[in-house]
Amino acid sequence: MGTSSPAAATETERLPVYACHKTHDRAEKIFAAWPRTGRVLDMAAGSGAFARRIRELGFSVEACDLFPEQFRVPEIPVKFADLSERLPYDDGSFDVLSCLEGIEHLEDQFAFIRECWRVLRPGGRFLLSTPNILGLASRWRYFWTGFFPLATKPMNEHRKAPIHDHIHLITYYELRYILRTTGFTVVQVTTDRIRKYGLLHGWAVPLVRAATRQALSRESDPLQVQSNADIAAHMLSPDLLFGRTLMVVAQRPV
Repeated sequence: MGTSSPAAATETERLPVYACHKTHDRAEKIFAAWPRTGRVLDMAAGSGAFARRIRELGFSVEACDLFPEQFRVPEIPVKFADLSERLPYDDGSFDVLSCLEGIEHLEDQFAFIRECWRVLRPGGRFLLSTPNILGLASRWRYFWTGFFPLATKPMNEHRKAPIHDHIHLITYYELRYILRTTGFTVVQVTTDRIRKYGLLHGWAVPLVRAATRQALSRESDPLQVQSNADIAAHMLSPDLLFGRTLMVVAQRPV
């Protein structure tokens, strides 16, 4: 991917990745299909590993993070930003936003999505990823322990760290609700990779399909019935039943 030299690629690979390499790989492929126009903001950018990848694809990239001193890509502008607060950018500043493995750490996910809407131009795209807790492996763990993967024990309630743990793991349909009620259109739902462990639960798919469709059939609002059909198609897709990471592309309508 990209047009970087072997030396630059090696430098990129050396940058710490705080999400997952597979998530970055999949996100890069999504970006590769988009026009290289306008400004891109990578939020919760960490060391800059993903920001550098998309810059090497030809995008004009900026970044923000709670700890900008950890950002290691000097050719990309970076600002301090607490994603729980107002973003330090003007309205309609960017054509594309990305936030990989960030939203599950936030106290107010609605406020964050509204801020993303504010700084994104009409017609702009927004890619975000978060752990896929609707995967059958995650559901199985939750059934037995009461905890999801990546949140396998109670958080320490006697201290409040600058970066919260996974305090708000979120399902696809909950994330979709926040996006849709903010005004976004959901244009793509995918994953970074299929979990082999998840495939061991494939025997449950017919039961899950029947139970999910039964639950969604209780809706009486005709418009929501149509939305539920789309929600069911995503919830029951291989990507969400067996995928490790939920990846959603949303768009702000023109």
